[in-house]
Amino acid sequence: MSETATGGVPEPSSRDEKRRSMATETTPRRSTTKLLFIGLLALLLAVGGGTLFMKRDHLFHSVRTEVATRTDQVLHPPIILGIPPIVSNLDNGDGRPVYVKLTAKVEISGARDEASLQNMIPHVQDIFQTYLHETRPQDIRGDGIYRLREAIMRRLRAELLPLQVTNLYLVEFLIQ
Repeated sequence: MSETATGGVPEPSSRDEKRRSMATETTPRRSTTKLLFIGLLALLLAVGGGTLFMKRDHLFHSVRTEVATRTDQVLHPPIILGIPPIVSNLDNGDGRPVYVKLTAKVEISGARDEASLQNMIPHVQDIFQTYLHETRPQDIRGDGIYRLREAIMRRLRAELLPLQVTNLYLVEFLIQ
């Protein structure tokens, strides 16, 4: 081996020695990179697995809820509660009375039997009466019937909250 002119490191004299020295320099770097990559991959898998383990109830809760809801719907189909005819006056504002006769049916889910809903009929009638007293005759014209139906359904859903009001059928609606 010969030394350089500066008196430093001896240079390898043959090509084989150069290759060996390059191989020994790059081998530790490659193994460090591989170890770092494997370590990051293992860390990523551990964090992902831990997150899945911690959130498994949340992830699979919707499936369980859907199965429970379908089972409940099969065992307890919706009940249609008939509301007796309601006669109410509308807010006309000019002193002339305007009367409305309304007969409806309410479709309710979540109740075990119709007998348990019979006690709620006066409360449902009060919701209808209260809304109709606030309504003016011009509010019902055109597509006002649809808005009236939606507003009453919204109030029924809020008042009968443990139960689910799924539909409201207006069987008879007369304005005088």
